[in-house]
Amino acid sequence: MAIEKVMAKRTLGIYVKDGVKADGTDKLKAHNYSGVKDTASDENIFAVGQSLSTLMAKDMVEVAITEKSTLTQGL
Repeated sequence: MAIEKVMAKRTLGIYVKDGVKADGTDKLKAHNYSGVKDTASDENIFAVGQSLSTLMAKDMVEVAITEKSTLTQGL
């Protein structure tokens, strides 16, 4: 039986520098935005993340996408 994967939710995460940890590594803070369309391309998501980061006071480190999918067993 085939397993079908269906995208349930996508969240855009923009990580910015938010200080320094005791060990000297960067401390990061996430700004998350839900409701990313399934049809949005990786290039468009990254461009939106970069654009939003220009509105933030701190330097962007990373743009990430978190995806949640459900698996169902077909007949």
